[in-house]
Amino acid sequence: MFPPQRVADPAQIGILDHGRTTSLIVEGPDDGMLRYAYGDWSWYALGRTGPAEGTSAVLWPTQATLGRRELPGPFSPIAVAREVRAPIEQALYVTVDARDVRRLVDRLDGIFDENRASSLYSEAHDLEFVPHPEPYSLARNSNGMVGDWLEQLGCRVDGNPVLSNWRLATEGAQSAFAQASARLSNFEPAAGFVSRL
Repeated sequence: MFPPQRVADPAQIGILDHGRTTSLIVEGPDDGMLRYAYGDWSWYALGRTGPAEGTSAVLWPTQATLGRRELPGPFSPIAVAREVRAPIEQALYVTVDARDVRRLVDRLDGIFDENRASSLYSEAHDLEFVPHPEPYSLARNSNGMVGDWLEQLGCRVDGNPVLSNWRLATEGAQSAFAQASARLSNFEPAAGFVSRL
């Protein structure tokens, strides 16, 4: 994923690698942060994580879920590490256009609000989950959906959407924020794009 080269109104976002799954955190209103995730309803929202549920989620399309959580800010790698209660294996930060962030947040919050009556909180993931209209599958998993969200934020994503293996690689100049935040998360980027393998 190549981040946008130029943005008129900069906003920071974070790609949070939780091991097998990925979530996206963005600057929210009133100096807060918003975290979103996508996954299998049974696995994430209901906490049914046995072999049968795992097998069904990868063999055929299942009910998907959208996870959402409002967190205090302001947005920074330190605030993300402090406020996100789910384990983070790696966090990568890039700058995108704030208008694109607002459009994505409006779209995701629209899905969330339409399904709020069915919401469930998962302490394990520290997210409130609602049904998502697009089915979950191995080819359409959390990593692929986060890749789609990144593209809606003006990025170009390359790599295999099945795996949660995000990397910052070389191409052009990277913002000072991304360089500093990558060092804070114990990952030294080579400047420029996030890729999943």
